[in-house]
Amino acid sequence: MKVNKRIVITLSTLLALFLVLAGCSSGGEGNASNNSDSVTLSFAYELPEDHPWGHGADKFKEIVEEKTDGAIKIELHGNGQLGGSGREIQESAKVGTIDIGISSTPMAQLNPYMNIFSLPYIFESREHAWEVLDGSIGDKVGSKLEEQNLKHLAYWEDGFRQVTNNTRPIESPEDFEGLKIRVPESDVRLETFKELGASPLPMSWSEVFTALQQGTIDGQENPLSVIESASFYDVQDYLTITNHVYSPATLFINNDTWEGLSEENQQIIIEAAEAGRDLNRELNKKQDEKLIKSLEEKGMQVSEIDEVKPFQEKTKPVWDMVVEELGDDAETMIQEINQNE
Repeated sequence: MKVNKRIVITLSTLLALFLVLAGCSSGGEGNASNNSDSVTLSFAYELPEDHPWGHGADKFKEIVEEKTDGAIKIELHGNGQLGGSGREIQESAKVGTIDIGISSTPMAQLNPYMNIFSLPYIFESREHAWEVLDGSIGDKVGSKLEEQNLKHLAYWEDGFRQVTNNTRPIESPEDFEGLKIRVPESDVRLETFKELGASPLPMSWSEVFTALQQGTIDGQENPLSVIESASFYDVQDYLTITNHVYSPATLFINNDTWEGLSEENQQIIIEAAEAGRDLNRELNKKQDEKLIKSLEEKGMQVSEIDEVKPFQEKTKPVWDMVVEELGDDAETMIQEINQNE
């Protein structure tokens, strides 16, 4: 059979072009540090850029971009600029419109086992909390996020939460009676303040300052770093150091994004997450003493509860509620946490 040379040449050219294109496209985003392709990952959080979360995010970005020679770029969106609240950020990360996010209390809506860490007075110190969170219990709780198409990277922190209000100093559980206290969207936090005698109101973070300013609510509870960065000293008279809850923050990544990365780049992401975590925690710890003085200078009357035990006894039913909801596995973890004190 006679072969048409023009057809052979055309087919050969097309085949060569196909092989070139295939070679250019191989590797993809999942192997960004090993080829010329680059990928940009969005990282969203709701607090201000000068908050310890923001500084931790800066460190995360620095390490990822340096160790991948710029092949992976991190685009930071603080102050709720992308995704809005913590709850909205985690929902956006689930469906992949955001790659990386950080959220604290709202994480329990996706992972109810996070409620264990939100139990009132379960952690006696930051160091106690870090030991638990960075150990086997933290890993076990974090792994449950995979059911929500999210990969847990590390536990950052909000820190110990304190109470502010415009009515009176808090010296005993009875002082909470009737106070309208804003709480995050969390059943555990809601029940904690109900047991203390307050009238807790779940409210989106973006609404809190205005609600305090207008007197819609009497007070709120948050770590000192948040109280200061949100300028609550402008709309609140009293700050009480209650340390009623230690609030971890979960750093997570969309699971499809994660699986699209090479093992090498996954390891870089983990290293950056842990470096950002360490900086975030260090800044929070260093700032607390300075912040108390700073908030006093800005006009807040600061006090500290003398007796923790009455508050612990009042909030014990919250522990029973979480065990009843989550079962024996949660009870075992709670017992292990107590043994580590």
